[in-house]
Amino acid sequence: NQWLKRILFQGTRRSLLQHRSSKASILWHSAFLMVQLSQLYIATGKTIVLTIRTFVGRVMSLLFSMLSKFAIAFLPRSKRLLISWL
Repeated sequence: NQWLKRILFQGTRRSLLQHRSSKASILWHSAFLMVQLSQLYIATGKTIVLTIRTFVGRVMSLLFSMLSKFAIAFLPRSKRLLISWL
């Protein structure tokens, strides 16, 4: 009977220690994950800014190209040939 109580007590104590250890481990891993996610967010934010900047640059380039083609279309034929050489 004493032997059984002792085994149960040892098992319970070991289980509690493991639970406390796993709880600390979970907290540590979640803190580590939060740091990783925040770094990913910062990197993603920078990537988004770069993507927006690239997109705006391409749209501006396209608009300028369309505007210049539109302006060239209304020039006299002799001036169009001159501009096409540039």
